[in-house]
Amino acid sequence: MSRLGLGAVVVRLLAASRAALPTVAIAAALLAVLSSVLVPIASAENDGWAPPERVWVEETGQTVDKTFLTEWRDNMGLIGDPITQELKERVALDGVKTRERTVQYYTNLALVSTYDDERGDDWNFRSLPRGIDALQRDSMRLKNVTLPKTDKCKGFSDDECLYFKDTKHATKLGFKNYWEAHQGEQLLGSPLTEEFVAPDGWTTQYFENGVLLWKKDKGVVPRALGKEAAARSKISTKGITQPNDVPVYAEALFSPPQPVVEVTLPQSPGPQQGTYKEVVVSISQQYMWAYEDGSEVIESWVSTGTAETPEVTTPVGNWSVLTKYDSQTMEGTISGQYYRVEDVPYVMYFDNLGNALHGTYWHNNFGHPMSHGCVNLPMDVAAFLYSWTDIGTAVTVIP
Repeated sequence: MSRLGLGAVVVRLLAASRAALPTVAIAAALLAVLSSVLVPIASAENDGWAPPERVWVEETGQTVDKTFLTEWRDNMGLIGDPITQELKERVALDGVKTRERTVQYYTNLALVSTYDDERGDDWNFRSLPRGIDALQRDSMRLKNVTLPKTDKCKGFSDDECLYFKDTKHATKLGFKNYWEAHQGEQLLGSPLTEEFVAPDGWTTQYFENGVLLWKKDKGVVPRALGKEAAARSKISTKGITQPNDVPVYAEALFSPPQPVVEVTLPQSPGPQQGTYKEVVVSISQQYMWAYEDGSEVIESWVSTGTAETPEVTTPVGNWSVLTKYDSQTMEGTISGQYYRVEDVPYVMYFDNLGNALHGTYWHNNFGHPMSHGCVNLPMDVAAFLYSWTDIGTAVTVIP
């Protein structure tokens, strides 16, 4: 948790508690929240953290386990959501034995496990050749379409075109980029056609394992071949109830929990002037405390003057709130530089030199000097102080 985030927790607690608790109880509540917030969480290594090996996809009511989980997460846009559970099918694949294998259908592809095959590559899975099936099935629909002959990559650079000797077709431009970005060799395979405009108006290209489509306002999208194949084979796509021991898929499940770094807040100096209400600002610690009848009611990181010149140095000393403005435009010239800040909120001037406690909407870098001499406050802190202070409330600035 950042310093600012922790300060905001403290501020909200104190501000909310003040209306319901005596000031002594508020201080006790502050200690309680600090104790709970500042206990470091054990590191992922020490905590035995591990990502889930199986997840349940709420949109389709299907699970994905370690057989295909990593690949699905890496190429979700191409593969689509799971639409079946894992099945056993007898599968014929080039270069491997025909036998029963683990298959799972997704919206756009059907994945098959080849984990225990010796293929000469490191693929543990691949896609079923549903693109080949689709081109054969679509032959009647495309009978009036003249499919372009390949010109290899004539007129295109290597960055724009990729030619496949095994099928004697090329993929170009947006389709090529999509193919390369989504493990095309393994998931889509080689192109079976050149790209062409189909009767439905989509620019289309068939690959061994899938079909890519393009329209100007849609970009490149895969055709739902997995869904088509499951329907054609009458494979049930009915979802299952979430298993008790399987989490709902969220990518955050695969990020190790980050340890909370222990933060030590500046130690309270206590009231300095002995008045009923007092605001104390520490320049060295860039921190502020407010006290009522000797008890702390709010604290926060602040930003005081940068101290680059005397004109932008927050003055140390005993002061008090002289005037208050709900909102004020501040402008002037310091060291020859003109400045103007519109609608500065919750302004509480504490000296006759133009220095004030006020809300700050233009930066979030509290804990570091940032101002021309004023004390910059987070907006919620400034709002609380503005309603809490009276004219004459003591303001003490310590080194």
